[in-house]
Amino acid sequence: MRGIIVVVIAATVACGGSSGSTDASGGSDTTKHDGGNGSGSGSGSGSGSSSDPFAMARMKCIAKINALRATESKTAYTEWTSAETCVDGEVTSDEMTNMPHHAWQTNNDSCKGNGQNECEGQGANGVEACLQSMWDEKNQPDCSGCAACANAYNPSCPNCDFFGTQHGQVCGHYVNLSANYFSKVACGFSSLGGWDAMNFQ
Repeated sequence: MRGIIVVVIAATVACGGSSGSTDASGGSDTTKHDGGNGSGSGSGSGSGSSSDPFAMARMKCIAKINALRATESKTAYTEWTSAETCVDGEVTSDEMTNMPHHAWQTNNDSCKGNGQNECEGQGANGVEACLQSMWDEKNQPDCSGCAACANAYNPSCPNCDFFGTQHGQVCGHYVNLSANYFSKVACGFSSLGGWDAMNFQ
């Protein structure tokens, strides 16, 4: 695994490439990182644009997320098209600086939303595998209570180590993907080709 990221709500996962360890705090490790809460709305052309080079990847991203949610009878997230171009900019900036969630956390955008997952090193072609890795976090021992916390964000939810601060097992990616308190998601892709991000609202 090379890199996944979550922010609530932000987290990072690294899939593919070299192996790494977990650090949900956004520290020196590159496998998984989590960030914090925020709010905002985005603008941009979104995947509905015929000139969008990531239109197919966005469709696959949304479809994969909703297929995973369907396994738990969760309502599908709608595509947050107005934020997609903005999320592209965030994840491009993060890849450029090698700082997961930096644009999201420092308010250098207008598409923040209330949570973010980020994949390092996946590229558009690897987004589905990265999302699967994020979802599979629920199978870790320290994530056994996450399903009970789906109705309200709580970083201290019993048996759900959102940021991986207790034993290094990040649960936040799964929490963001399975939450009942989000209703839409924007999938963004770095123009540098290596990182992906999902902002939730």
